[in-house]
Amino acid sequence: MYDDIGSMHESSGNLHDHGEDSVDGDDPIIIPYLNQQFPNLQAGENLFRAYALKNGFETKIQNTQKRAKDKSIYGRMYVCNLAGENRGKNPVDDDEILIGSLGSVKGKRRRDVLPRSGCKVRMKDNMGVNDAQAGLDLLYRLQEENGGKFFIKTLLDDEQRLKCLVWVDPRSLMAYKNFGDVVAFDTTYRTNRYAMPFVPFTGVNHHYQSILFGFALVRDELKTTFEWVLSTWLEAMEGKEPLAIITDQDQAMTAAIESQLPNTSHLLCSWHISNKFPEKLATYYSKEGFKFDFNNCIYHSLTEVVFEDRWKALVLKYNLEGNTWLQGLYALKHKWVEAYRRNTFSAGQKTTSRSEGMNAFFDAYVGSCTGLKDFVEGAQKALERQFMREKDENYVTFHRSRCMQMKTALEHHAASIYTKEMFRRFQEQLVESSKYFVEKDRDRSLEDVQDTFYKCYRPLMRASQRTTYLVSFNKASL
Repeated sequence: MYDDIGSMHESSGNLHDHGEDSVDGDDPIIIPYLNQQFPNLQAGENLFRAYALKNGFETKIQNTQKRAKDKSIYGRMYVCNLAGENRGKNPVDDDEILIGSLGSVKGKRRRDVLPRSGCKVRMKDNMGVNDAQAGLDLLYRLQEENGGKFFIKTLLDDEQRLKCLVWVDPRSLMAYKNFGDVVAFDTTYRTNRYAMPFVPFTGVNHHYQSILFGFALVRDELKTTFEWVLSTWLEAMEGKEPLAIITDQDQAMTAAIESQLPNTSHLLCSWHISNKFPEKLATYYSKEGFKFDFNNCIYHSLTEVVFEDRWKALVLKYNLEGNTWLQGLYALKHKWVEAYRRNTFSAGQKTTSRSEGMNAFFDAYVGSCTGLKDFVEGAQKALERQFMREKDENYVTFHRSRCMQMKTALEHHAASIYTKEMFRRFQEQLVESSKYFVEKDRDRSLEDVQDTFYKCYRPLMRASQRTTYLVSFNKASL
């Protein structure tokens, strides 16, 4: 995918730049040059051998690269016959004793040792574009079969090699229109022959299943690359930005999101951040009580005010003022701390695990030796399987009854409008809410004529252990 068909990837040792030449008045011969294209590996080999003979040296194959899965050749290095260095032996005739099968001496054979000159002439053929072009041909065929609605866009480098690729199935576009409020964007998946980062745009549907909004393959992870990928994907999504996008802390990705998705809330994967705590805060983790206080501040602060109070107390108690890494995280608190993210709709997603889980899902269809054509086929099969799972859940939702626990009008109504999985999640919250006692806070309600205040708590807990929540209600806001 990186190199052209049989491209002369490396060459040195007085090979010419480009063009034709003649040797001693003979017919002109084509001179090998960088990134030269051949129809197949043999054609490249024939040219290099002919060039070598015309210039008075011979060539040999130094190594051949084969794919582990099917043993097919995808690269070969040719060098001068005199390449390398002499290692301890005289480059002169040498005697060798030959031993018979029963151990008898059969005689001597004279062997010529070829002198090594350290010649550095070499040529490397990479077989890549055949596969890349086959993959692109498959995508364009899918586009034709879907009446042009199958979105494909490529970006080539200065040498006309594939640099970036984005494709979106029409079903993914439809899914995005229905469920595209939150998108997870992850580049950790590299299971393909070229180790190119694979970017699945992932979200959740009404069954809380992972769902795909498109694919991208990129050669690098630079800001300009991410900007092209995001702008191209947004073009495929008819210009509709998601409400939120979840990524890791990659700076290039962050900068690209700021420029291409200015109206989208950028959230950071809380798992990637918390996974660094034991390493970055190892000194403090050994202190008694730190882990409890730290987790209580980060994960159990319901409001921004509570978080700020606990954070200040944490910094003072454990002398964290000089920890630049932690202060850097604090500056990004609105992107990963739950107390600040609470007002940003994220469809229950806090991490890029949906995207990473989708990576594991792809493993059933692609592998480390998978070329572009097979990779596209595997991705499309994974997409098809995903939509089949959605159809299975649709059937369950429409043809199976719900088990009621509260037997209230609210529960029955929820059962009639929610999918099976979403009703289960709603029911959990409904049952949990029944464990709380609610009473009007008359003192606060009298102070504020617009809002009515209520106190909520679990009465079965001891008063000393009880957490009381204050809830305000404003009719005018309805």
